[in-house]
Amino acid sequence: MSMISRITLSQGASLGDLWRQLRQVLKGRYIEIWSDVFEDGFFWVADEARIALEEVKIPFKVVGQIPTDRVKVYYARHLQAALESLPNEDSVKARVLAGHGIGAVLFFIGDGQTMPPEEPTDPKDALFYLSKPGAKYYYLWRLFRSKEDAEGYVVQKFKDDENARSWAASIPVVAYGELLQNAEKEGQA
Repeated sequence: MSMISRITLSQGASLGDLWRQLRQVLKGRYIEIWSDVFEDGFFWVADEARIALEEVKIPFKVVGQIPTDRVKVYYARHLQAALESLPNEDSVKARVLAGHGIGAVLFFIGDGQTMPPEEPTDPKDALFYLSKPGAKYYYLWRLFRSKEDAEGYVVQKFKDDENARSWAASIPVVAYGELLQNAEKEGQA
């Protein structure tokens, strides 16, 4: 089962130091490490990034893990995502957890010609951009910090999309704190 890990770096290590080490060793491999936007010193990584950190022997401690299937992602059916530009779904989920979310919707694909309906203004916003590096398109996502927020959003924005309503109903927790509590109970945190 794939996991998204919440980690801390060893004492005194900075994110800048971490990236310098990774660039030297990974040479062209791309991984994403997401800083928790509300809690300093915590980072969220998908399995691929965690394994890369282990490979390059960067000291870190896993302080919690969330199974990837607990964080739900929905791709609006009216959008045609270009697979070569679309980010890895586990990376999207790690970014959602870094924002203390429980799920996200891809709601806009940008081509540089059309302005998005709204844009993020702060890392703590519920909106975020995420695409593969060098992507032809950019993707705008909306994360949800509560199931109620997700259900309300899809009713308002995806009126005739029964799949969107089913997606929101499938979110297994009420809020981010419950994700962490469930992981602790299951011995993953």
